[in-house]
Amino acid sequence: MDIVKAVLGSQKIVVYGEDLLRHRVADGETTRATVAEIPIGRLESAQVLERYFAECGSVTWAKVLDAGQQIPRMERAMAADPRLNQE
Repeated sequence: MDIVKAVLGSQKIVVYGEDLLRHRVADGETTRATVAEIPIGRLESAQVLERYFAECGSVTWAKVLDAGQQIPRMERAMAADPRLNQE
């Protein structure tokens, strides 16, 4: 996997592969990149995904699928935590 994006509504947030993306854009490279998108419901989830993928040496489809399956449970836990929902 070259790039992983968290998708919150119409916003796409790069959570893995930002350096590779930045390098390709700066050099004007037109090589293909494998991009995965994980739908999220909370902005905080993008930060969690970024940390998760940073700890991986390399990211595979299996890791992306696993992370995508964990997001709904994690977001339900975040929604139930009063410390995270204070205004």
